Amino acid sequence: IAETSLTIDDIVYVVDTGIHKSRNYDPLTNISSLLPQYISKASALQRCGRAGRCREGVCFRMYSDERYKSLEDDQLPEMQRIPLEEICLQVSMIIEGGKANKSWGIS
Repeated sequence: IAETSLTIDDIVYVVDTGIHKSRNYDPLTNISSLLPQYISKASALQRCGRAGRCREGVCFRMYSDERYKSLEDDQLPEMQRIPLEEICLQVSMIIEGGKANKSWGIS
């Protein structure tokens, strides 16, 4: 459930399936989708780090060593997986204090 920025004192066991849902964009169909994909080695390390922060912990990986070795070192950044206009709109919303900019055609 939690991969980063979270420490729960009572977490002693972590069960890592090696899968996460990743948002991806297909420019051929112009469709974004949420697809199950294998995690990266960096994510596997982060997940195991959730156990044992405050006391001894154990991480159970539900995949083989061969699968782990085949994982990418890092995940492709979201900026390279979703449509650029969506990122620009999100930035515009932040800059405008939550109000959509008229230049985006949103009223």
